[in-house]
Amino acid sequence: MKELKLILILLTAPIAIVFALSVLRADYALYTQVRDFGETGAAVVDRIADTSFAGIPGRGQTLTYTLELPGYAEIVGAAHMSRTVAQRYSAGQEIQIVYAASDPRLTALSVEHAWRAFVSDVAIFAAYAAVLALTIALIRTGPRKRDWLARAVAR
Repeated sequence: MKELKLILILLTAPIAIVFALSVLRADYALYTQVRDFGETGAAVVDRIADTSFAGIPGRGQTLTYTLELPGYAEIVGAAHMSRTVAQRYSAGQEIQIVYAASDPRLTALSVEHAWRAFVSDVAIFAAYAAVLALTIALIRTGPRKRDWLARAVAR
């Protein structure tokens, strides 16, 4: 049964890796665009809601805001943050955000916030890669070696 679970992890790995790399690429593009071509703009906070993943409440909150620029439809953006930081904001409040002049749909609370989002995604991807490497190592070892490894980890 353990072999089946390990093989299932390996079979789903390519899909997870492609998804993770696309998220990394998007966050890096956002960071570089707001860093290189960023302009500040006034946005209005629409709402602050608890984060959730598949219906399970998360630790942080998501701040959703609307930016209105001449010649563009309303641009809606979102930023994830801790509950402590989110307490600084309220619905209807005007905030300063940064957007890419080359593509105003790329918005962030600040260049630093965009960088932190990218770095946190890199950390998550690294953790997933470590789990994947461990899975491959467990599959490649024989049952006898795997039992020894499980006992060593349990100590």
